[in-house]
Amino acid sequence: MQRLMGVPLAALLFAACDTSPKPAAASNPAEASNPAGASSVATLVTMQAMIHFANDESGLSESAKAILDEKVPIFRANPALRIVIVGYASEPGTAAYNLALGTRRAQAARRYLVAQGISSTRVEIATRGQGELLVEGPGEAADAQNRRDQFQLLIAAHNDVFLLPPAQ
Repeated sequence: MQRLMGVPLAALLFAACDTSPKPAAASNPAEASNPAGASSVATLVTMQAMIHFANDESGLSESAKAILDEKVPIFRANPALRIVIVGYASEPGTAAYNLALGTRRAQAARRYLVAQGISSTRVEIATRGQGELLVEGPGEAADAQNRRDQFQLLIAAHNDVFLLPPAQ
């Protein structure tokens, strides 16, 4: 089960869907205009959306860039948000090679976010190489799903269990 700040992801999603009134925090107008709700769930889903890579590649495709571009306004709306980008590889190749490839993939996504104006201190990287496969088994279909970067949230904005969506 995925966890965010020690809390099961399912509990966070439930809390994010809670539309009951929250105490007013007038110190931040963005918070007042963007209460928790379905858009917070969508924001969480956007921040956790994975990107995928071609075989033996760490370059970002146009679709990967588009997914990363969707994360940028959420970073801007949530200045306390930090993430870890975890790079993965598929099974072909040695364990050492796949760990290095996972690192290069995570670095590529990090460089892209930093180039979009996100502080490098807010984006950490890690690698699992060929560990923790999404899809078991041989074949290109499984390998394509396993060549990925995953995004793990470290801190939700303002120590709340929901993320603010970008201002409209």
